[in-house]
Amino acid sequence: MQAQPLRGAQELLCINAEKIYDWVILQSSDSQTVIEIFPAEGFSPCASGVTNLVTTCVLTDSSGTPVSLSSPDAVSIQEIGTRESRQFMVDGAVVTLQDVSWIKSFYIVVETTGIQGTTPFLFRSQPVLFEIPESAFLCAPDGTDLLVRITEFDCRTRFRCLGRNTASIDVFINLCQSVQTFANVTIELEAEFCQPRDIINEQCPAPIVPPQCPVIFPANGPAAR
Repeated sequence: MQAQPLRGAQELLCINAEKIYDWVILQSSDSQTVIEIFPAEGFSPCASGVTNLVTTCVLTDSSGTPVSLSSPDAVSIQEIGTRESRQFMVDGAVVTLQDVSWIKSFYIVVETTGIQGTTPFLFRSQPVLFEIPESAFLCAPDGTDLLVRITEFDCRTRFRCLGRNTASIDVFINLCQSVQTFANVTIELEAEFCQPRDIINEQCPAPIVPPQCPVIFPANGPAAR
Protein backbone atom coordinates (compact mmCIF):
# COMPACT_ATOMS: atom_id res chain seq x y z
CA MET A 1 0.00 0.00 0.00
CA GLN A 2 1.34 3.39 -0.95
CA ALA A 3 1.74 5.82 1.96
CA GLN A 4 -0.45 8.89 1.77
CA PRO A 5 0.92 12.31 2.73
CA LEU A 6 -0.33 13.65 6.05
CA ARG A 7 -2.62 16.65 5.83
CA GLY A 8 -2.94 19.28 8.50
CA ALA A 9 0.11 17.98 10.44
CA GLN A 10 3.22 20.03 11.15
CA GLU A 11 6.69 18.90 12.09
CA LEU A 12 9.00 20.86 14.39
CA LEU A 13 12.24 21.58 12.54
CA CYS A 14 15.66 22.68 13.77
CA ILE A 15 18.28 24.03 11.38
CA ASN A 16 21.98 24.77 11.54
CA ALA A 17 22.69 28.40 10.73
CA GLU A 18 25.10 31.27 11.26
CA LYS A 19 23.81 33.53 14.01
CA ILE A 20 24.74 37.16 13.42
CA TYR A 21 25.90 38.73 16.69
CA ASP A 22 26.55 42.18 15.24
CA TRP A 23 26.42 43.97 11.89
CA VAL A 24 27.67 47.39 10.81
CA ILE A 25 28.44 49.15 7.53
CA LEU A 26 31.83 50.86 7.46
CA GLN A 27 33.47 53.21 4.97
CA SER A 28 37.21 53.22 4.31
CA SER A 29 39.63 54.82 1.89
CA ASP A 30 43.25 54.44 0.93
CA SER A 31 45.74 55.53 -1.71
CA GLN A 32 48.80 54.06 -3.36
CA THR A 33 51.26 55.02 -6.06
CA VAL A 34 51.67 52.58 -8.96
CA ILE A 35 55.14 52.81 -10.51
CA GLU A 36 56.03 52.11 -14.17
CA ILE A 37 52.86 50.44 -15.34
CA PHE A 38 53.32 51.55 -18.95
CA PRO A 39 55.66 49.70 -21.33
CA ALA A 40 58.27 51.62 -23.28
CA GLU A 41 56.64 51.55 -26.73
CA GLY A 42 56.12 55.29 -26.94
CA PHE A 43 52.51 55.29 -25.73
CA SER A 44 51.89 57.34 -22.62
CA PRO A 45 48.89 59.21 -21.18
CA CYS A 46 51.25 62.15 -20.71
CA ALA A 47 52.32 62.26 -24.36
CA SER A 48 50.98 64.89 -26.73
CA GLY A 49 48.07 63.98 -28.96
CA VAL A 50 46.41 61.60 -26.48
CA THR A 51 42.60 61.74 -26.50
CA ASN A 52 39.69 59.77 -25.03
CA LEU A 53 41.78 58.87 -21.99
CA VAL A 54 39.88 56.67 -19.51
CA THR A 55 41.33 54.97 -16.43
CA THR A 56 39.41 52.41 -14.38
CA CYS A 57 40.21 50.12 -11.48
CA VAL A 58 39.18 46.48 -11.56
CA LEU A 59 38.87 44.36 -8.43
CA THR A 60 40.87 41.15 -8.99
CA ASP A 61 42.45 38.21 -7.26
CA SER A 62 46.21 37.94 -6.72
CA SER A 63 46.72 36.68 -10.30
CA GLY A 64 44.88 39.63 -11.86
CA THR A 65 41.67 37.78 -12.74
CA PRO A 66 38.63 40.05 -12.23
CA VAL A 67 36.34 39.09 -9.35
CA SER A 68 32.90 40.29 -8.28
CA LEU A 69 32.23 42.03 -4.98
CA SER A 70 30.43 38.93 -3.70
CA SER A 71 33.31 36.60 -4.57
CA PRO A 72 35.17 35.02 -1.61
CA ASP A 73 38.40 35.98 -3.42
CA ALA A 74 37.50 39.68 -3.43
CA VAL A 75 38.90 40.39 0.04
CA SER A 76 40.82 38.54 2.74
CA ILE A 77 40.79 39.35 6.45
CA GLN A 78 43.45 38.79 9.10
CA GLU A 79 42.36 39.60 12.62
CA ILE A 80 45.15 41.13 14.72
CA GLY A 81 45.63 41.62 18.45
CA THR A 82 43.19 40.53 21.13
CA ARG A 83 39.58 41.56 21.56
CA GLU A 84 39.47 44.01 24.45
CA SER A 85 36.05 44.49 26.07
CA ARG A 86 34.69 48.01 26.59
CA GLN A 87 31.43 49.21 28.09
CA PHE A 88 29.11 51.71 26.41
CA MET A 89 25.87 53.36 27.47
CA VAL A 90 23.27 52.70 24.74
CA ASP A 91 19.67 53.83 25.23
CA GLY A 92 20.15 53.93 28.99
CA ALA A 93 21.62 50.41 29.22
CA VAL A 94 25.22 49.32 29.70
CA VAL A 95 26.44 47.26 26.73
CA THR A 96 29.73 45.37 26.61
CA LEU A 97 31.40 45.38 23.20
CA GLN A 98 34.76 44.15 21.98
CA ASP A 99 37.39 46.25 20.22
CA VAL A 100 38.08 44.15 17.10
CA SER A 101 41.05 44.96 14.82
CA TRP A 102 41.90 43.43 11.47
CA ILE A 103 43.83 43.98 8.24
CA LYS A 104 41.79 43.91 5.04
CA SER A 105 43.68 42.85 1.88
CA PHE A 106 42.56 42.97 -1.74
CA TYR A 107 43.97 43.48 -5.25
CA ILE A 108 43.11 45.88 -8.06
CA VAL A 109 44.32 46.23 -11.63
CA VAL A 110 44.53 49.69 -13.23
CA GLU A 111 43.26 49.74 -16.82
CA THR A 112 44.02 52.74 -19.05
CA THR A 113 42.57 53.23 -22.52
CA GLY A 114 42.93 56.08 -24.97
CA ILE A 115 43.93 57.14 -28.45
CA GLN A 116 47.37 58.49 -29.27
CA GLY A 117 47.14 60.17 -32.64
CA THR A 118 45.01 57.63 -34.49
CA THR A 119 46.18 54.55 -32.61
CA PRO A 120 44.07 53.21 -29.73
CA PHE A 121 45.86 51.70 -26.77
CA LEU A 122 44.99 49.64 -23.69
CA PHE A 123 47.34 49.02 -20.78
CA ARG A 124 46.73 46.89 -17.69
CA SER A 125 48.89 47.11 -14.60
CA GLN A 126 50.07 44.17 -12.58
CA PRO A 127 47.80 43.39 -9.59
CA VAL A 128 48.27 46.07 -6.93
CA LEU A 129 47.90 44.91 -3.33
CA PHE A 130 46.04 47.12 -0.85
CA GLU A 131 46.32 46.32 2.88
CA ILE A 132 44.17 48.49 5.13
CA PRO A 133 44.22 48.22 8.95
CA GLU A 134 40.78 48.75 10.53
CA SER A 135 38.96 48.37 13.82
CA ALA A 136 35.44 48.63 15.22
CA PHE A 137 33.57 48.09 18.47
CA LEU A 138 31.43 45.01 17.90
CA CYS A 139 29.50 42.42 19.84
CA ALA A 140 32.19 39.79 19.36
CA PRO A 141 32.44 37.44 22.36
CA ASP A 142 34.76 34.43 22.37
CA GLY A 143 33.62 31.84 19.85
CA THR A 144 32.46 34.32 17.20
CA ASP A 145 34.13 34.84 13.83
CA LEU A 146 34.61 37.98 11.74
CA LEU A 147 33.21 38.37 8.21
CA VAL A 148 33.92 41.38 5.97
CA ARG A 149 32.46 41.87 2.49
CA ILE A 150 32.98 44.82 0.13
CA THR A 151 29.61 46.24 -0.91
CA GLU A 152 30.63 49.36 -2.89
CA PHE A 153 33.90 50.12 -4.66
CA ASP A 154 35.06 53.38 -6.23
CA CYS A 155 38.44 54.40 -7.61
CA ARG A 156 40.04 57.59 -8.93
CA THR A 157 43.47 58.09 -10.44
CA ARG A 158 45.98 60.86 -11.09
CA PHE A 159 48.86 60.65 -13.56
CA ARG A 160 52.29 61.90 -12.55
CA CYS A 161 54.16 62.95 -15.67
CA LEU A 162 57.88 63.34 -16.22
CA GLY A 163 57.95 65.38 -19.37
CA ARG A 164 55.88 63.45 -21.88
CA ASN A 165 56.43 60.15 -20.08
CA THR A 166 54.30 58.66 -17.33
CA ALA A 167 56.33 58.24 -14.17
CA SER A 168 53.54 56.82 -11.98
CA ILE A 169 49.83 56.82 -11.21
CA ASP A 170 48.31 57.75 -7.86
CA VAL A 171 45.36 55.48 -7.10
CA PHE A 172 42.70 56.64 -4.64
CA ILE A 173 40.07 54.13 -3.54
CA ASN A 174 36.91 54.52 -1.54
CA LEU A 175 34.75 51.59 -0.50
CA CYS A 176 31.89 50.51 1.72
CA GLN A 177 31.91 47.20 3.53
CA SER A 178 29.62 44.96 5.50
CA VAL A 179 31.20 43.84 8.79
CA GLN A 180 29.58 41.02 10.75
CA THR A 181 30.41 38.79 13.69
CA PHE A 182 28.81 35.35 13.66
CA ALA A 183 28.84 31.86 15.13
CA ASN A 184 27.38 28.52 14.00
CA VAL A 185 24.27 27.62 16.02
CA THR A 186 21.22 25.33 15.84
CA ILE A 187 18.05 27.40 15.91
CA GLU A 188 14.29 27.35 15.72
CA LEU A 189 12.74 30.71 14.86
CA GLU A 190 10.61 32.84 12.59
CA ALA A 191 12.90 35.14 10.62
CA GLU A 192 12.54 38.69 9.35
CA PHE A 193 14.96 40.78 7.31
CA CYS A 194 17.62 42.53 9.38
CA GLN A 195 19.23 45.91 8.91
CA PRO A 196 22.69 47.02 10.11
CA ARG A 197 22.81 49.16 13.23
CA ASP A 198 24.46 52.56 13.64
CA ILE A 199 28.19 52.52 14.35
CA ILE A 200 29.29 53.22 17.93
CA ASN A 201 32.42 55.32 18.33
CA GLU A 202 34.47 55.85 21.45
CA GLN A 203 34.01 59.50 22.45
CA CYS A 204 36.56 61.73 24.12
CA PRO A 205 35.50 63.19 27.50
CA ALA A 206 34.83 66.90 27.83
CA PRO A 207 37.66 68.98 29.37
CA ILE A 208 37.51 69.13 33.18
CA VAL A 209 38.16 72.52 34.82
CA PRO A 210 40.15 72.20 38.08
CA PRO A 211 38.40 73.56 41.22
CA GLN A 212 39.05 77.23 41.91
CA CYS A 213 39.52 79.33 45.07
CA PRO A 214 37.20 82.31 44.57
CA VAL A 215 37.57 83.38 48.21
CA ILE A 216 41.16 84.43 47.65
CA PHE A 217 41.42 84.85 43.85
CA PRO A 218 40.19 86.73 42.06
CA ALA A 219 39.33 88.95 45.00
CA ASN A 220 35.80 90.35 44.78
CA GLY A 221 35.97 92.42 47.96
CA PRO A 222 38.59 93.93 50.20
CA ALA A 223 42.03 92.49 49.76
CA ALA A 224 42.68 89.38 51.81
CA ARG A 225 44.76 89.90 54.92
